[in-house]
Amino acid sequence: MQFSVIYSADCPSDEDINSFAPPDLDLWDETEDDDQYEYDYLEGCWENGHHRKWCAILTREQFDEFIEHTGLFAEDVETMGSLGAPGFGIGWAPAISFRSDDPCAIQSAYVTPLPEVCRESCEEDDWNRVRSAVLSVYG
Repeated sequence: MQFSVIYSADCPSDEDINSFAPPDLDLWDETEDDDQYEYDYLEGCWENGHHRKWCAILTREQFDEFIEHTGLFAEDVETMGSLGAPGFGIGWAPAISFRSDDPCAIQSAYVTPLPEVCRESCEEDDWNRVRSAVLSVYG
C-alpha cells in the first residue's frame, strides 16, 4: 500500500520549523512556506511564527517512519477529503485526518491510502473498509 500525504506544520517564532519537517525531505515537495502562516492572531510567541506544507506519496515503510517521526495519529472524524492530493491531480480524493498533540506546533496531515488492488471503481463501502483499517493501525 502507498499513502498520498499532505502534511502541514506551524510553530511559534522561537521554534525552528525544520524540527517539524518530515524525515527524508528528498521524498517531499514543499508547497507552502512562511508566506502562508495564518496564526498571527494568536498572542505572544505565535506572532510571526513559521509555516510549511509538504506533499508526498509514500510507501508503507516510509509512511510508518513519517508517523513515528512527527507523532501524528489518525482521528476518527469525517473529512471533506483533499484537493490536489499527490497522485490525484487537481481533483478531489477521500482523506483521513491525522494530527499531533505536540504543544510546540500545530501539525496536521490529510492522508489518502492507495491500495495496490486494481478495481474498476471504488465505492463508499470500499473506502470505509480502508479507512477503518488505517484508523485501527494509526489511531
